Amino acid sequence: MRTILRNLRYGSRMLRNSPGFTAVVTLTLALGIGANTAIFSAVYSALLRPLPYRHPERLFTLGEGRRQFADSPQASYPDFLDWTRTAKSFESIAGFSGDAFTFVTGGEPENTFAAQVTPNFFSTLGVKPFLGRSFFPGELQRDGPHVAILSHAFWRSQFGSDRNIVGRVIRLDNHAVTIVGVLPEEFEFAPVRSAPIWVPLHPGLDLATRRSLRWLNVVARLAPGVTEHQARAEMTGITAQLARAYPKEDGAIVVGITSLREVIVGKIRLLLLVLLGAVGFVLLITCANVANLLMTRAIRRRKEFAVRAALGATRGDLLGQLLAESMLLSTAGAAVGLLAAHWGIDALIAAIPNGQLQSMPFLRDAGINPTVLGFLCGVALLTAILFGLAPAFTASQSALNEQLKEETRGGTSGTQGRLRNALVVVEIAISLVLLAGAGLMLQSLRVLLRQNPGFDITHVLTFSVNLPDSSYPSEKEYPFDSPSALRFERKFRDRLQSLPGVVNAASATGIPANGGSGTIRFVVEGRPNVTGQEDECDILTIDANYFSTLKIELASGRFFGPHDSPDSPPVVVVNRAFVKAYLSNGNPIGKRIRYTFNAREPFRQIVGVVGDTAQDDLAAPPPPVIYDLNDQDSSTYLTFLVRTAGDPLAFANTARAALREMDPQLPMIGPLTLEQVAGASASVFLRRYPSYLIGTFAGLALILAMVGLYGMIAYTVLQRTREFGIRLTLGAQQRDILRLVMRQALGTSLAGASIGVVTGLWVTRLMTNLLYGIKPDAWAPFAAAAILIVLVALTASLIPAGRAIKVDPMRALRNQ
Repeated sequence: MRTILRNLRYGSRMLRNSPGFTAVVTLTLALGIGANTAIFSAVYSALLRPLPYRHPERLFTLGEGRRQFADSPQASYPDFLDWTRTAKSFESIAGFSGDAFTFVTGGEPENTFAAQVTPNFFSTLGVKPFLGRSFFPGELQRDGPHVAILSHAFWRSQFGSDRNIVGRVIRLDNHAVTIVGVLPEEFEFAPVRSAPIWVPLHPGLDLATRRSLRWLNVVARLAPGVTEHQARAEMTGITAQLARAYPKEDGAIVVGITSLREVIVGKIRLLLLVLLGAVGFVLLITCANVANLLMTRAIRRRKEFAVRAALGATRGDLLGQLLAESMLLSTAGAAVGLLAAHWGIDALIAAIPNGQLQSMPFLRDAGINPTVLGFLCGVALLTAILFGLAPAFTASQSALNEQLKEETRGGTSGTQGRLRNALVVVEIAISLVLLAGAGLMLQSLRVLLRQNPGFDITHVLTFSVNLPDSSYPSEKEYPFDSPSALRFERKFRDRLQSLPGVVNAASATGIPANGGSGTIRFVVEGRPNVTGQEDECDILTIDANYFSTLKIELASGRFFGPHDSPDSPPVVVVNRAFVKAYLSNGNPIGKRIRYTFNAREPFRQIVGVVGDTAQDDLAAPPPPVIYDLNDQDSSTYLTFLVRTAGDPLAFANTARAALREMDPQLPMIGPLTLEQVAGASASVFLRRYPSYLIGTFAGLALILAMVGLYGMIAYTVLQRTREFGIRLTLGAQQRDILRLVMRQALGTSLAGASIGVVTGLWVTRLMTNLLYGIKPDAWAPFAAAAILIVLVALTASLIPAGRAIKVDPMRALRNQ
């Protein structure tokens, strides 16, 4: 311990005597360590931190659906009830779904996202309220919620952390609702975007009774001693029983069981791991660069080491001394890196669009915590070993007489030179891998954004309006059929259409490229089908202006027209993908389809075929779609699309004022341009976000690599000054000296680029799922990265090369 303390004291004095060197190394390490800590904080929050529930490893989501719709399976309410009665593999099974309410605060109505859950939802998760109580079984009401539980953040922001909040009455959609609890601060539930308000499940008549309507999300807790395999086998058996009992509704259904963690973080796991790998490469370059600086410094300290060796210091003593200095530098870099990580975490979160962050609320908790601090200390120790071991070993291995010989020649040993050169080659290779990876991501993003989504996204403002059931009640037994909502939609659309600067206005149940469509089972007239095996595809309810507003191509037939009224024969429009999938033989115009969720549903005639459009995801192939006319099938949640002559966002306040004139209690939900909607979609985010981050890491790595190359060439020129003087004395030209220096730089950069291309072709295959429209071995990004590396390397070597050709032969010989 005394030896270690002595080495640390001596090392700190040596570093204080070289403030410039210490500052450069500290800042270099701070960049590498800080970036790694920031990314690890996000990885820990998303992938490693235990979910804030009791025994989260036993929580799974359950769903049912047809195989082609298995990405996000949900369950019908009757099937859910059957599961809760018959499944023995689960300790408890709970349901949840998204909801929205108009909540009045400060005199202004606001649309507030909410979650409706079965009364046993929180007990299934193992969560107890911070204040108050959970829901009681009898509080599940079909006529709307009567009680609510608040999230901790909503309680703090809207009610000032009032600890007497329990028992207070608020109004949601003009319903008097009593607050019965407040959730813990650490509670979050990403599948419903960590809703600020939680209410008991209140399914309407049709939602509660239609076995074929799958809308409910289900979370279940495994019973003690039961494995996932056993639960899956039991649920498969229950699904088969339901298929026999209800062949029409459940005949073609499969059940899905997925761990809750996988549901929450599955889509971003690869993204975070790729970013962690990229920033790890930056750390390797940082270590290589610092190792080169330390080797240069160690060479200059050869005389010191020789004297210490002559006085009895062993190789172990010298090695320990240099490693102690490395640890001091790494500790200083980690301390500054901690500040950089704090800023970097904020920047990482700020760069995520709010729409995406709502589905990843766990990232909001990313920050400096004990686990992240432990990672920081581990990285500091690792970097101290990585960048300190090679210089310390090479500096301590030479015998005293060899050190004195080297001091006399003023050169450097071949081993040290080869090691320095190898480190620079590694830096260049890693830089090329990062540059190529960033190039692949940017090229993928460019291909994605340049593809034709099937509609014109420019100059379109989108926003939604949620019509409360209490003010716009349904007058029929089926859901989404409210004549009062239809009257509102028509009147407000006409009002929008009449406003100055509006080219066209339309409404729909969803925004293209951002989801919103549901699915429907149907049969084609005259086509054989088996009960329970009917065809199924996406359905979007729109008004007659939808196609013209978005400039969607008409392939054949006609669009909806003014003569298509609630009293006229029902009609639909389909897209090309629908025709290809279900009507490949003959002309589709005039053929009829019938929805099968109710025996009284009429046949609907196909009157038009339109071009395919991106529905849920720009990166996904356009699905078959049925376009239903809202005049014949109205909804209470309306999305409006307004094409304007000028800036769409500038029209938002005008549209908001028009809405307030129609109904002062209706808030405008999320006014965005269609370009913003498309740009913030999950497919774009998963490519744009890593493109920018990997590009930033690649730029940083390139700078560090070129600094390393510059340092190597500069030091080589310094060590070969006597050689250059002799060459010039014997008649060599300046261009010969320049050629020698540039040849070394070119050879090093080409070697690094070659290794980088080979490594990159293997590493970038891990990014296949993040790429769109290109392959991970696309040659263009690798070629561009290699050319850039070589050009920047040659540029970095120009300054030391310029010094080499200006060597005065006589002075060089005299100084040596």
